[in-house]
Amino acid sequence: MRGPDHPVIGKADLPSPVPPHPLDPLITPERARKYRQVLARRTDRLVIVVEDCYDPHNATAIVRTCDAFGLQRVVVTTGRNHFKVNRKVSQGSHLYMDLQVFPEITAAYASLRAEGYRILVTDLSADAVQSPDHLRPLLAERPLALVFGNEGSGVTREASTQADGHFLIPMVGFPQSLNLSVSVAATLWSLRGRELTADQPGDLPAARQTALYDHWIRTHKGDVADAALRHSGATDETGKHGEQLDSFHG
Repeated sequence: MRGPDHPVIGKADLPSPVPPHPLDPLITPERARKYRQVLARRTDRLVIVVEDCYDPHNATAIVRTCDAFGLQRVVVTTGRNHFKVNRKVSQGSHLYMDLQVFPEITAAYASLRAEGYRILVTDLSADAVQSPDHLRPLLAERPLALVFGNEGSGVTREASTQADGHFLIPMVGFPQSLNLSVSVAATLWSLRGRELTADQPGDLPAARQTALYDHWIRTHKGDVADAALRHSGATDETGKHGEQLDSFHG
């Protein structure tokens, strides 16, 4: 597993708008470069929304997948279940992302719409005809927030009826659906695969990249987890197998 001190594998350096930082001497040159290169490839035009996920394995896999595909934000609702990330499996990836927590889906939708996002829900019961690949033209028009329900019952009625549209991952086998984290991964590859293959730059403004770099570098020296938890209102928790969990709640 490759962490923040390792380079972006097989990728040439992209131009970075992040200027030299006064605290750069406190971290390795490799980490400073990795921070800048990760930020240069991040996007805010695509956000994953997860409604009431209760499985720490899925929660962790979703966050790691979003990080790997260059998303900067994940939105979660915690009306019935806390969003629990396995700290060891995450390897800290959730601490370098904007993890926004809302108590219920209506509040999450209101916040996203205020920022100009079109909201689309994956819902087996809805009259969905668009596959993730067909969403690419919509993503070119305006930012998209893609909503996934929990592992048992899927999205709530409120999440489905208040959305701007629906989509499904086409399948031809016996199952009707994929595992939650696998569904997120398949959707993101459909929408981001070409950009990742071509190693295209992301779309975070220079000021946002600089602010995130400042946050990352200031909280890295042993304080990343504590600072992120304090900021998000998360708490430490021990799972049923003794694993250390970061539990996020609205």
